Amino acid sequence: MKHSALAEMNWDDLRVLNAAADSMSLSAAARQLGISQPKASRRLRALEDMLGARLFERLPSGLAPTPAGRQMIPLVAEMAKAADAVARLRPALPENASGTVRISAMETVSRYLSRRMDRLFAAAPGVEIELLPAHADVNLWRREADLQIRECLPEGASLIVTRLGDVGYAVYGARELIARQPAARSEARYDACDWIGFSEDRLFFPMQKKWLDSRLSRPPRLRSTDMDVVLEALAEGAGLAVVPCCLADSDPRLERLTPPIDGLGKRQHLLSHRDMLREPAVRAIADALKALFAAERRFLSGEDLTAA
Repeated sequence: MKHSALAEMNWDDLRVLNAAADSMSLSAAARQLGISQPKASRRLRALEDMLGARLFERLPSGLAPTPAGRQMIPLVAEMAKAADAVARLRPALPENASGTVRISAMETVSRYLSRRMDRLFAAAPGVEIELLPAHADVNLWRREADLQIRECLPEGASLIVTRLGDVGYAVYGARELIARQPAARSEARYDACDWIGFSEDRLFFPMQKKWLDSRLSRPPRLRSTDMDVVLEALAEGAGLAVVPCCLADSDPRLERLTPPIDGLGKRQHLLSHRDMLREPAVRAIADALKALFAAERRFLSGEDLTAA
């Protein structure tokens, strides 16, 4: 193959090869890249034509790399890693970096942060923030987010991890409901009161569900997978519920009925990629998040109501 042909090689075609090697499926590769399957197939064909070699056998069960493909796949994988590193570093190259910082966090923490945006804005004036509520992991290497707050640490990922603190949970009820049902203030609440619990489907709060189910004499009258739904139903008097202290303590419609429940506190961690922390805006927001969680550590855990 001539040197000029190598120089003209299309990176988009190589990306299709890399994605296809990850999944051994053209349809999955197309979904990963956000293009149609026919377009992915055309790009792979164009690369094979340029190389003068077939890279995959197209089988009913998917793709199988040929000997030429097995030689190319690790080389392209290294190129993809280098391209991701360049993408992460690019925003930090200008002296006065600006732009958007994307924060991924589960819905509970996202709601807590949405009430404290003024502190993040003050830490990085002029920087736009995208808050992405999600239970699923994001790929920080590919910059699906710049910062992630999550409970469980990813396995084998080479990321900067900072412990932020614990989010505590307790039993709450609407003040109007408690006034009508005094049993809510005692241990009789588990038999005498209606409850809002968590669904089996897409169970995002397994510890809370297990704790509550072990105490109730009958199933919760309402169940949901979404903490925002639980909180709103709680405030409207649909029943008692186990919810995060940092959200319920600041809602004047609600009253806490128990101390923070041992074993339900969820430790939060800030995850970031070393390259992204070179960007001044990302670093400023990361520092602001650390300062916020440190300042409200006792409020987040439910030990202190003063921040409410």
